[in-house]
Amino acid sequence: MKRVRTVFTPDQLERLEKEFLKQQYMVGTERVDLAATLHLTETQVKVWFQNRRIKWRKQSLEQKAAKLSQFGTLRASPPGRTEGQGSDEDDVDVED
Repeated sequence: MKRVRTVFTPDQLERLEKEFLKQQYMVGTERVDLAATLHLTETQVKVWFQNRRIKWRKQSLEQKAAKLSQFGTLRASPPGRTEGQGSDEDDVDVED
């Protein structure tokens, strides 16, 4: 059987987001207390935090990608050099 999706009230979401900003992991008695306060089950709070962490990671990766694309791709060699060009130390002539 398919489980019914939980619809959180705006007040519940506001409180959950507030707690998430404090700490990304809610465990033990903190989770039990929060669930009781919000009239949710402990499992609902646990799953909400799991899903929120996934969303947070995805947003972080997207922000990093946006910053990288804003500055172009990363260069493999320092600025001013083309690939295949060595350092000055590589250009030393050795006499026999």
